Amino acid sequence: MSLTIKRLGADVHVLIGADTLPEGEEVELFTANELSNLQFERREWLDMQMPSFIRGDEDENAEDLFYL
Repeated sequence: MSLTIKRLGADVHVLIGADTLPEGEEVELFTANELSNLQFERREWLDMQMPSFIRGDEDENAEDLFYL
């Protein structure tokens, strides 16, 4: 999905790409910096889980290993 938007006062107008938005669903937009921060946080979370995979803890519940 690619959008071109323009802020006019308190309103945001979609100039190009409105047809790529899913009908009736809310869409949250992030800046490139926000996406980088989210990616970093996700990578940290995955890195914390990696020892469980390496140890082979088959007897642990997924709820104990992952944020569900």
